[in-house]
Amino acid sequence: MQLYISPTSPYARKAWMVVLEKGLQDEVEIIPVNPWGSPPELTSKNPLSQVPVLVTEPDQAIYDSRVICAYLDSVRDEPQLIPRTAMERISVLRMEALADGMSDVAVGVFLARKDNGDNPDTPAIERQLGKIKAALKVMESEVPNFEGKFDLGTIAYSASLSYLDLRYGELQWRQQVPILAAWFETIAQRPAMSTTAPPA
Repeated sequence: MQLYISPTSPYARKAWMVVLEKGLQDEVEIIPVNPWGSPPELTSKNPLSQVPVLVTEPDQAIYDSRVICAYLDSVRDEPQLIPRTAMERISVLRMEALADGMSDVAVGVFLARKDNGDNPDTPAIERQLGKIKAALKVMESEVPNFEGKFDLGTIAYSASLSYLDLRYGELQWRQQVPILAAWFETIAQRPAMSTTAPPA
């Protein structure tokens, strides 16, 4: 299999971390691409030119990080990153949805700021930043439930928080949610986190 990624994408990082946590690194080739350049090797797999894209055998392309992660979790039974029981499964998928939603907002604000140049943030951008802060508070409230587990929900949280580190140093999110920050520092020691760290 081949996984097309961008090293700075929180969605691609989430999928890559699932590859590593599932022990599939010998079966999945990681291929970095620049989706903004719409390279043919990517657009031939995903017409939206978005990452990640997983190419399976035979030449079948799967896109959207949530679909890819669900597929990868089905390839090998253990470790189980998406629970099989209904309510536990929904809880993990809801966490993934919150993390991806925060990443959606963060990526959108990053692009809007690029278009805005050196001008102050618009009210619309400020409103989006408020969504990030609200999501962080919800994540922090859930930390007591994380002890001893690393599943797709916590993987998604980790990837999204790492994107804030990459793009939003001024946000100083750790000061806003110190309990979440302490949990993240522990999780950051996992090999899947260090291996997939975006370039500084």
